[in-house]
Amino acid sequence: MMLPALAVAQARAISRELPAPAAAQLRRSLSASALHAKHLWRDTPPRNEDGTINAYVEISRGDRRKWEFDMASNRRAIDRMIPDQIGGYPVNYGFVPQTVSYDGDPFDVLVLGPPIEGGRVVRGAVVGLMLMDDEKGYDAKVVVSPVVNGRASYSLTDVDRERISEYFRHYKEFEPAKFSKVAGWGSIDEGFALIRMTHAFFTQCQSGADGPCRLPR
Repeated sequence: MMLPALAVAQARAISRELPAPAAAQLRRSLSASALHAKHLWRDTPPRNEDGTINAYVEISRGDRRKWEFDMASNRRAIDRMIPDQIGGYPVNYGFVPQTVSYDGDPFDVLVLGPPIEGGRVVRGAVVGLMLMDDEKGYDAKVVVSPVVNGRASYSLTDVDRERISEYFRHYKEFEPAKFSKVAGWGSIDEGFALIRMTHAFFTQCQSGADGPCRLPR
């Protein structure tokens, strides 16, 4: 039986405003990426002509090393280790290129299936959205499945939701002043909507005065 927290949540209004700290982080990331003529986050499109999503894998499923993409070096670097008590990531973890989310980082993506080597870009079909908040605010994560012969290889099952939710509810327990809360699960359409919004932030909030960036309707 699914826990109440895992039920599909009521649709959450997507804000068209990128907070001021996130907009400032976007500009810092772009400045750091200028060191490279070709930059993975800056130059890889978020979507492909066939409708698939590009997902850069930072952390392989099962890995306790918290890899994060370094904008200046254009590659992954180990940020910290996840405690033994928490264990390795329950799903491949990374981001969608050419996006910036409400915390200033690229929009997070969870890639279903067996471990995928970190540093790879995979094509995926959107299968859902994990609704999450942390100490920085709204931190939803789109869920994708690798595509084979034009079709998603995996579906997002109730077992997946339970396993992934349980991990992300607890993975910051040993980090002072940090927290995470999984609010539920959103739809495929909501996942696409957040990809579009975070890509629009990337394209339209690259310059301007200090302060939030609000997109026109």
